[in-house]
Amino acid sequence: MVGVAKGAKIRLLAVNDRGLRIGESHPRAVLTDQEVGWLLELRAEGYSLAWLAGKFEISKSCAAKICRGQNRAQVPAGFRRERARG
Repeated sequence: MVGVAKGAKIRLLAVNDRGLRIGESHPRAVLTDQEVGWLLELRAEGYSLAWLAGKFEISKSCAAKICRGQNRAQVPAGFRRERARG
């Protein structure tokens, strides 16, 4: 590949239809996509939002927004390649 140093690591970032990073690829994401899946499963089993917030070390409102589909509700439209930093 031209312009990439030998041995450089490339990672794929999930993007929406506008090309913006989503999910755990977003720079301000606190939870991984797998953790969000676990949170939704536990909520479906009847665990309270307060318990989930404590378990995942997030605010109760953040847990509620994830469960309502206001946060982390987008499905990737594609992926973008980026060189890993560090």
